[in-house]
Parts: sequence; C-alpha cells; structure tokens
Amino acid sequence: MPLIWPVQVRYENGKCVISNVSDLLNNFPYLEEKTIIGKVIAMRRDGRIIRLNEEVRFRVIRESGYKVIGELLDPNPIVFLGLPLPCDFLLICYKYEKEEEGRKITLPIIENALLKVGYSSYFEDEIKRIEKEEEAALILEGTIFHPKLEKHASIIKDAFLSFQQENFVFVKTACRRILEYVRRLIADWKSIDKSESLCEKFKSVANSLYSFASVGGPHEGVTTKEETEFILKATSSLLFYLNSIMKNDRFEEKVKG
Repeated sequence: MPLIWPVQVRYENGKCVISNVSDLLNNFPYLEEKTIIGKVIAMRRDGRIIRLNEEVRFRVIRESGYKVIGELLDPNPIVFLGLPLPCDFLLICYKYEKEEEGRKITLPIIENALLKVGYSSYFEDEIKRIEKEEEAALILEGTIFHPKLEKHASIIKDAFLSFQQENFVFVKTACRRILEYVRRLIADWKSIDKSESLCEKFKSVANSLYSFASVGGPHEGVTTKEETEFILKATSSLLFYLNSIMKNDRFEEKVKG
C-alpha cells in the first residue's frame, strides 16, 4: 500500500531526519527498525508547493521512550539538492526492507490501496491531484508481482508515465503488448477459484479488452485521451486481479493429453 504522508524534515544531532514518525508506527508498528522505500513528491517553500519526485530511503528508529524518527539514508535527495531545513515535505512510501534468513527482502507495506497518514493543509491540493491522476500508478509501485508478471508490470508503469506526457500511442501499444501476453498466459487455464465459468469469462474480458485496445495507436483508428485512459486503467486492473490469482495459486490448468 503506498502511503501519502506529509512530514517535516530537520537536522538533529548531525542527522537529516523525519521528526514525526510516531504517526506511521501507530498505524504500522511492524515498520519499526525497518528501511522504508519511497519518493519525496513535493516540498513547501516560501508559501509555494514545489514538486520534486525524488527517490528516498529512510530507517525508522526509536531513540528513547516515545520518540521515533526516520533517519534519511544516502543517497539523500534533500541533501543532494541543497534544500533548506527544517522544511515540510510530502512523501509517498511504497515498500520496506527486512532481514530474513540472512538476506534482505523487499515487501509492500500493504498491497492494492492508497492510504493517507497524518494531515497537512499545505499539501491537500497535491494529495487530491495524486488521488485523481496517479493512484493506480502508485499502487503498481507498491505491489509485489508474480515472477511471470514482473516484466509486464514494469511496462504498464512506463505506460502511466507516458500517459501523463500525453504519448497516447505508446500507452495503447504497451497495453496491447500486456494483453497479448495475458491472453497467451491464461489460454490453457481450466478454472479460477474452482470455477470453469469464471475462467472462461475472464478469458473473454482479456480478449475483448485486447480487441478494444487494437483500434488506433499505430494502427488505423481513434486515439483519444479518454479512451486511452480507459484502456490503461482497465489493463492495470486486470493485471492486479491476475497477480492475486497467480500469487495465491487460485487457478488450475487444463490437463494436457
């Protein structure tokens, strides 16, 4: 689950830290002593909101009693850009790292949703923009995909970026590539959640969406913002659903004679 989180960053004892991390641990106590991965989306400076969109990592540390900080790790974009502190920032947090059997693994905080933690009136317009324009793309960033879907999840992340840049031809081409792969992947499935009917209907949805996405783009036909947005969001929703089915072994393949 990506978290939208307004924070204040300051220097304390020679460290660059997030000072109000208790809000985070109140909701997600298992993140204590973990490294969080995300982005600095924006900052407030001289009464203005400045967009940054820089990768960031920080470790949640309990210093004493109830005091909890987030120590920013290198490479630290706030230091690299020479930004003044203390200052208010808007973060998006996607995933966290933990040690397991002597190795680091990366996990989503929680999958398939977007959650606000804390409150700041400064960033309300920016938060509303994110919820309207970028929610699906941010949820993609915070989702761990089945190995057979990782490559195509990366493709659709690029498609969301291209949509923001109004490169609708690329978006439709990317969605067609994903849907073509999905059609091949599920062609030999027999059932989903022990239902053969549900499986056939899912195949029909994938085929219909592929056909719809095949109009326009580099092919002859219409390519508008509205219809491209529909294809992009429908394809990402299909990927989320397929990912859940595959990660939890909720499908059965046909027996090959």
